[in-house]
Amino acid sequence: MDLLSGSQSAWLVAIAGPPMEPLELVPQAGGAVIGRHEGVEIRLPADAEQVSRQHARVECIDGRWHLTDLKSRWGTFINGVALESGRTVPLSDQDLVRITPWTFGFHTSKPAGGVESVNDLAQMHTIIRSIAPVQDKSTMRQDRLALLLEAAAAIHAAADETALAKVVLDESLRGTGLTGAAWLRPMDASGRVQVIAQRGRGAESGKSAYSRALLAAASTGNVAELSGGSGVAASESIVQMNISSALCVPLMLGSSIAAYLYLDSRHRGEATLPAGASEFCMALGRMASLALANLKRQEIERRHALIEAELCAGAEAQKWILPPRTGQFGPLSYTGESRPGTYMAGDFFDVIPLDDGRLAVALGDVAGKGAAASVLMTAAQGFLHAALRQHGDPGRAASDLNRFIQPRCPHHKFITLWLGVFDVKQMKLNYVDAGHGWALLCPAGQESEQLNSGGGLPVGVMEDSEYQAQEIALPPSSSALIVSDGMIEQFGLPDDAGTRHQFELSGVQRLAQSVPPQEFVDSLFTAIYAHAASTTLSDDATAVVIRW
Repeated sequence: MDLLSGSQSAWLVAIAGPPMEPLELVPQAGGAVIGRHEGVEIRLPADAEQVSRQHARVECIDGRWHLTDLKSRWGTFINGVALESGRTVPLSDQDLVRITPWTFGFHTSKPAGGVESVNDLAQMHTIIRSIAPVQDKSTMRQDRLALLLEAAAAIHAAADETALAKVVLDESLRGTGLTGAAWLRPMDASGRVQVIAQRGRGAESGKSAYSRALLAAASTGNVAELSGGSGVAASESIVQMNISSALCVPLMLGSSIAAYLYLDSRHRGEATLPAGASEFCMALGRMASLALANLKRQEIERRHALIEAELCAGAEAQKWILPPRTGQFGPLSYTGESRPGTYMAGDFFDVIPLDDGRLAVALGDVAGKGAAASVLMTAAQGFLHAALRQHGDPGRAASDLNRFIQPRCPHHKFITLWLGVFDVKQMKLNYVDAGHGWALLCPAGQESEQLNSGGGLPVGVMEDSEYQAQEIALPPSSSALIVSDGMIEQFGLPDDAGTRHQFELSGVQRLAQSVPPQEFVDSLFTAIYAHAASTTLSDDATAVVIRW
């Protein structure tokens, strides 16, 4: 699960592919899976064969939406860039998300505004011609070839999409002799577009008309022309704008249309496009598409770099509040380690020497992972540390923590907690298990037993939860082991039947019987990595052993 900051929805709006209503994304614990399986949160049609059963996950983390490909067969794309399977990528407003056969526009607010294109789809007197790519460029006039070379340098130097649009519009007007040009971004499949930049007649007055039929024709991926022939009238709305001919060039990010280069001729007598205009704009559009793809790729890399830098800094700071990995307090010694599943952990452990020679040990697991879980983890650990130093009562400390955490947490957020106070003078342990369950008492030469009696709900679930400590005798020369669920629930590789098995508590118990307590933590992480066949675990993992 992931901590959600705020409750702002987002939308995926289909701009290409089969007709589909906008998909509203509502923040929820664990995010939402997109796919064809009947159990996913966002189910796409079952006959969409290029959509995997569990294709991708969208989730709101720290108030920002992220997208993760779930090892889909046909891939998930952001702005034409294929996502590395399992890698989470932050989304920005108006990103293009490709899940074949759909291209979705991602919006952080409900899509509104834009410009309605002229609905001339049913007016068959409009002449539209798709222009296939021309392999032989020898027919292009030398002056246009020179202009393309000149434009290439300016296109390559554009710092963002708006600057790129302005360069391309200027060069397209110079190369075609047409009087109006616009860079249009599709907003949905109904023909609504966002005007990124305009040039020429119509731009000054704000009076622009865009043919929906022309846009639809260009949506196939080819350049489309609109022109009137002898005795044939263009659509009435186009005529009212004094548009005699028009040209639409799709600008591609991979197989997705990111924008249109739309040119037309207004207030001119001729009803046909200048010779070579389509070929010139086709070449210009290819250069613009490559430049736009490069800008989008650089932007995604910057997002990754910024987030990774922030997470690395946070992970480094997080280590400061954890106790040393090993310690000795009279006859008691411990070894503890917490390793995050990503960069920052939602797990914590603490070892707190008390004034009367007792030793308090806590291990908590915040529901979720990442920066938000880390913030809650830090607050909980600091509160517990202060409370135990003050009075040393595990039941009271857990109850006070619940009263502190519960009003401040979203309804889906909680902390599982094991908290114990070891007293080797009286050879007893007082402990609380608040929904945790993964603690073992390991008497020397005997089988381990779980330390999960009594306790109650996880911290933060119910405002009035009160916790009472359980007291047990400590056998001499023994140890206690506490682990987080990242150890227990780590999946391994599929077996011969294709089933993936978790490490389970039984795996921890077997290891506890085969290695000495002082080697347990290192041996456990080694075993978990071998089970997962990876040093990257699916969740935060923490283990603490206390010996006396």
